[in-house]
Amino acid sequence: MATWESVIRTRTELSESERGHLSILIQEWSLPADLSFSDLVLFVRTWDAAGWFVAAHVRPSTAPTSLTDDPLGAFLPRSQALTLERAYQSAKPARGGSGRSVRLGSATLPEPIEAIPVPYQGSVVAVIARYSQIDQRRLGELERQYLNAGDILFGMIGRGEFPLAAPPILGGDAPRVGDGFIRLGADGSIQYASPNARSALRHLGVPDPAPGSALADELVLANRRHEAPDAERLRLAAGEAAGDTEFASPTAVLTLRSLPLRDATGPVGAVVLVRDVSDVRRQERALLSKDATIREIHHRVKNNLQTVGALLRLQARRMPVGEGRSALLDAVTRVGTIALVHDSLSRSPGEDVDFDEISRRVLVMARDAAAALDTDAPRVVTVGSFGVLPSAVATPLAMAFAEVLLNAMEHSRASVVEVTAQRDDRQLLLTVADDGVGFDPRAAEGLGLQIVGTLVSEQLDGTLTIDSAPRIEQTPQPMVTVVTIACGV
Repeated sequence: MATWESVIRTRTELSESERGHLSILIQEWSLPADLSFSDLVLFVRTWDAAGWFVAAHVRPSTAPTSLTDDPLGAFLPRSQALTLERAYQSAKPARGGSGRSVRLGSATLPEPIEAIPVPYQGSVVAVIARYSQIDQRRLGELERQYLNAGDILFGMIGRGEFPLAAPPILGGDAPRVGDGFIRLGADGSIQYASPNARSALRHLGVPDPAPGSALADELVLANRRHEAPDAERLRLAAGEAAGDTEFASPTAVLTLRSLPLRDATGPVGAVVLVRDVSDVRRQERALLSKDATIREIHHRVKNNLQTVGALLRLQARRMPVGEGRSALLDAVTRVGTIALVHDSLSRSPGEDVDFDEISRRVLVMARDAAAALDTDAPRVVTVGSFGVLPSAVATPLAMAFAEVLLNAMEHSRASVVEVTAQRDDRQLLLTVADDGVGFDPRAAEGLGLQIVGTLVSEQLDGTLTIDSAPRIEQTPQPMVTVVTIACGV
């Protein structure tokens, strides 16, 4: 499927900086499309000047679309692009409206009502075509204000003054024309405010703004009991700078976007868009509070488990060396492994954890457990990465990993234990191999392997494979015991 980048790269001779300028324009051009009630189509000239390709298209959110089909990548010969050619050659907007229709991709379209050149560093690099079905004989005051601001913006595009250098920073929270439209004069006074804009301002604590009042002053009064706006935000509210910001009061939160307007003679005011995002911010705060509560629960569970582990460890120290003491120390390790996962979850922003960090801490804990039993710990080699895993997988996997690793370090009499993690988008493969004495998996009756089998089959919905046999000769051998856990991620 064609993209605007691929069209520009393969079918034009535009430089990287020229392509960058068009990229910024495409990020910003929903505003003039909404204000002019127009579909905007970006045409770029082919490298051999044989015609024009459609590089991008945006539909207005304030009016029905004029282009039901997606024209991206469509070719228009020069002979059918007379309006585009006039705008390109003269570097000035060219009016259409001859009544001729052209074939553009799969659609038959009328001639654009206007073609606006897009200059960059002294030369025209593209042309914007406007397609609109608006009936200007039935426009109200709101629509006339939109169109007036849109005409000024198209003039700025034709002079290379739009898009401005400051990109939007609010992302999905950025207001659009329909959310709330305010037209400011050159002195920062309100000339017109749409009904949605007035409602948003009232929610913030601004009384119904009268024409001629200064928007910045009104916002200062609304915020006096909450937070004093800084100088930069006041410049945005006065239409003196371009950018996005946010105003908050005890009753509401508004996002604000300011765009200064200029005609051929100089500044003529600004367009200010506002959006009431109070509900969005409340939901965000609720999610943050919920997340903080969950992390606190994980923290407390971790602390309780560590307390249980400490009690078990104290009890083990009071017992003579034997099966009872060994069983208690194994229980300490198992409880500690669960505590590790809860500790990681308490420090993570969501329910996903970095399992590589958990595996490193499990390794340290296994070494400590082996040392407590006066066992010479083998050298451990790790290969691969686990990555980030959901908690539903991390907890049982950590317990299974700890059991397998502890068995290899305590009972195999190995010199090397190799831990390998292999992962793709669907599956994780964990392998623990050692060069120890080996054992018969069919005859094994230890609790550890039973725990591992249960965890893998019931909680991980995976498979457990054990490849081992008792070593007959004492000659060095590669890995005698290989335990593999395969599970979905």
